[in-house]
Amino acid sequence: MDLDDPRLQVAAACRGLSTYGIGSQIGGHVSMRADDEDAYWINALDRTFEEMTPDDVVKMDYHGNQLEGDRVVSLGADFHDGIYANRADVSSIVHSHGPWITALTALDRPVKIWHNLSTFFAGECAMSDDDTFEAIAPGLGDKSTVLIPYHGAITVSDSLARATALHVTLEYAAELDVRMSGIPDASPMPEDMVPRVKELVTRAGYLDLTFDLILRRAAEATEEAGESWLVEAMA
Repeated sequence: MDLDDPRLQVAAACRGLSTYGIGSQIGGHVSMRADDEDAYWINALDRTFEEMTPDDVVKMDYHGNQLEGDRVVSLGADFHDGIYANRADVSSIVHSHGPWITALTALDRPVKIWHNLSTFFAGECAMSDDDTFEAIAPGLGDKSTVLIPYHGAITVSDSLARATALHVTLEYAAELDVRMSGIPDASPMPEDMVPRVKELVTRAGYLDLTFDLILRRAAEATEEAGESWLVEAMA
């Protein structure tokens, strides 16, 4: 199995997310659109992100049928169906209940810009009305991120690498926001500064570089667990 295998890519993303404290409990899912068909690859429900292997990834169609694999998949797979069907620009979806992300959702507002990396979410962070499947996909609209009240968040992008890196960045931005919001006289980044900073971190290739880091951390984690599938694929 090599790095081009979608099962390996989804599993590696899950393992990488777990090194940031995201997905240490049952729940959360990473998916990747399948090539040339109305289907996607997604992780099974009965493993945490830090346990995931390529054998725990199945292929689903947009009607909830498993095309490859025979595992229990989260009921939340329904919103993957809706997002992929309505957003041709989306090739990957990441959903988690990251602790800082979930804390942020209780504030019932988009993430504030306290750091240069938080600018990735400027104008790109939507709020879902609730955590029903019917609300989530419309709530996302044409943005890259949607916060789900008292639940978690979803990030989407045109690649698994960027959707995953965006999610890690969201957890970091959420922690800053929750911590900073209680400090008197603290102010988020001035609005006129945000576009310039966002252009700079985008041009620097931050998300792609971050995914390279996520893969390295995933490889180290799997090796420490006595698993060789990712290290061998990256060799």
